[in-house]
Amino acid sequence: MIEKIQPNKLLFLDIETCGCYATLQELEDKNTTLFNLWNKMGDSYFRRHYPEDERMSDGELFKKYSGLLPEFGRVVCVSAGFITGEDRKIQSFTKGGEEDILKETVNLLNRVDKLGFSLCGHNIKTFDLPYLGKRMLINKIKPSPIMPSYDTKPWEIKALDTKELWNFGSYKGLSALHLVCSVLGLDTPKDGKVDGSNIHKSYYVDNNISEIKEYCEKDVNALMDIVSHVKSL
Repeated sequence: MIEKIQPNKLLFLDIETCGCYATLQELEDKNTTLFNLWNKMGDSYFRRHYPEDERMSDGELFKKYSGLLPEFGRVVCVSAGFITGEDRKIQSFTKGGEEDILKETVNLLNRVDKLGFSLCGHNIKTFDLPYLGKRMLINKIKPSPIMPSYDTKPWEIKALDTKELWNFGSYKGLSALHLVCSVLGLDTPKDGKVDGSNIHKSYYVDNNISEIKEYCEKDVNALMDIVSHVKSL
């Protein structure tokens, strides 16, 4: 129920990801086992799901899609925000390597868990949280108790998913974040140079961490806008 949503008890969360290596050749050079698994699983997975890209080379496909799978990707930015009264506060973790970013994230999640917060994100239950959890385990970091685990029942997940909020219980229909913002008359976060389709290039080629951070924070602001809009009705 909308009435149960408490914006001041939510941690609004978004992550940006890219491939685990800059190129497929680098993956082969540094991790032959993972390279072989990408060729066996990852490459065929995306060719099945995106037939329009079937003519892409293996290397191009890796750059475009590897960041979507935590087994072949990495976290390059985590942004989190709070609403306190009329004010908003957003902080981002981008410094250091992925391990540093994940440790900062776990520390924040542990703090808000003790304060009785829930998490909020767009598709957070099926992308952001599983991605973070898997990357934490890969980096030998203990996930926060606020994150769902193998025995967490769906109704016990401490997260408000704005995609589910928009879908009203349906698994069909269009629900992209920029679409939801646009039809609600809210600012869309997808109007800059960086978006999900070019994070890999922005990170490895352009070294454009500041714009990746800005893009991630726009998503967090969009989450706040959606929840604030719903609560104002």
